[in-house]
Amino acid sequence: MIAKAATRGADVLVLDLEDGVHRSHKDAARERLHESRATMAGAGAAVALRTNPPEGPGGQADLEAAATARFDAVLLPKAESGEIVRVARDVLGRATPLWLMIETAPGAANVFDLARLPGVEGLVFGSADYRLSVGSRPGDDESDLDFVRQRILLASRAAGIHCWDAPWFAFRDLEGLSRGARRAAEAGFDGKSAVHPAQIPVIHEAFAPTAEERAWAERVVRVMEDAAAREVAVVELDGELLEELHLRQARRLLAR
Repeated sequence: MIAKAATRGADVLVLDLEDGVHRSHKDAARERLHESRATMAGAGAAVALRTNPPEGPGGQADLEAAATARFDAVLLPKAESGEIVRVARDVLGRATPLWLMIETAPGAANVFDLARLPGVEGLVFGSADYRLSVGSRPGDDESDLDFVRQRILLASRAAGIHCWDAPWFAFRDLEGLSRGARRAAEAGFDGKSAVHPAQIPVIHEAFAPTAEERAWAERVVRVMEDAAAREVAVVELDGELLEELHLRQARRLLAR
């Protein structure tokens, strides 16, 4: 599975020592981290490690193994306070970026402080544990998650770091995934977690601009660059006034 994962087109690959490995196999999985990391090398994707909670069984050993395996980032589960970041940085040093999983009520409550901690470069929403933490019952439209999604997104943008939306666990429901991924892209998330290789192209498509969006963005860039050459700050396009912020929006859309 690890070898195949490197060929599926994901932008980020996450080796999961927490929920993805049965407790009876965690030591063996940890011992193979260097081998697993090497298998994924050269895939053109960032490779991250999701550890067990640093304060729990195996968490410290996970961090010590990660410190020598040269992962592109370490993903810390159930982040709730600055202590988890302090422990991780003490072991990993300052060179390894930390991504925090926001998946509990305390984590969501403290997310603005967590996002600003030194070494934290990304937030990842974990919806399954979050629902367990707050006792919500999922609906078809995931409206129970709207509030926490907005908190995570706002906290990440205020701190100037990345944020990724939660996975769509019904992995055979690609239509539902497409709708959810599109909502996440429209909201402003940088991407969405996948739990199955079949989900990757659907997520890529959802986050890529549509043909209509790309055409609009290209026109905005042309019009605004022409205006800048004429030393004009505000111009009109199809009945809409455009200024510098629209140019930045268009360029960001084209860069997806």
